[in-house]
Amino acid sequence: MAAFKVVITDFGDPDYQLEADTLAASGLDIELVRLDARTPEQLLPHIADAHGLIVQWATINRALMQAMRRCKVISRYGIGVDMVDLDAATDHGILVCNVPDYCIDEVSNHTLAFLLALNRHLLVQHAHVAAGHWGGPPGGAPARLTGQTLGLIGLGNIGRVVAAKAAALGLKVVAFDPYLAPERAASLGVGLRDLDTLLSETDYVSVHCPLTAETRHLIGAAQLARMKPSAYLINMARGPIVDQAALVQALRSGQIAGAAVDVQEQEPPAAGEPLLQLPNVLFTPHTASWSTEAMLQLRRETAQNVVRVLASQPPRAVVNPKVLGKVSQP
Repeated sequence: MAAFKVVITDFGDPDYQLEADTLAASGLDIELVRLDARTPEQLLPHIADAHGLIVQWATINRALMQAMRRCKVISRYGIGVDMVDLDAATDHGILVCNVPDYCIDEVSNHTLAFLLALNRHLLVQHAHVAAGHWGGPPGGAPARLTGQTLGLIGLGNIGRVVAAKAAALGLKVVAFDPYLAPERAASLGVGLRDLDTLLSETDYVSVHCPLTAETRHLIGAAQLARMKPSAYLINMARGPIVDQAALVQALRSGQIAGAAVDVQEQEPPAAGEPLLQLPNVLFTPHTASWSTEAMLQLRRETAQNVVRVLASQPPRAVVNPKVLGKVSQP
């Protein structure tokens, strides 16, 4: 029997050789188990004796942690950790790790791609030409991008890079981030606003905050009503931060001009999802983080977090640092 057992709960790529090689290169005696399970009920029979978990979208709740008497670390393929009960992990002395600098370039570029597509009315122009027409489509010319205002909800690692790239395009950038000091925002050339003010004064609103109990449905009917009728909403974070039913209504009624979303409340969306039927919405399938380089970084560093904890070394990134120094021994 190996000294340590590590379980990959779920991952979109069937290949996990990079993870296996990273664990093997540590010199530790590790058994690696690959599952394709996302629910606690599916996972429970396989993880009770695990010393570490590598997680993509699987729900890791308090009941699972109670069952994992040997677990020292849960490492997430990504930045957000909303699928892990952080309070339960902390209570059970389990470190939760992530890769906080993963996909910053990709998501910031994807945000700008969405913004430019919305500003230049690319969906409308594409449909116009595909229908056999030429010249300017109905609806009039777009507004010049330079001088317009982008509002960022969340000014973390990705939001800060979006701000810099947007400023280079001539946009004024403001942000809502109650955890950021005004002087830090000012050093980035970004003005801080309360949420209502940001929504009312911006031409584009882009969501970059984590999904927490505090941010779930942060953007609902009341918030959408504060936006300009000419404004656009971009969601690059998590679907449930936006009340999707309220967004559909706002788009149908013309309360806002359009939206671009990489994420949805239910993923994959149900057949017949109303948002997917709207002509003024641009979609991608939660792929803003996608690049060859980003995926290699993600897989390697997610596994390295596990290796470092099992070797009694501090991992590169810890989401619940209160547990540091208190991790149980196998």
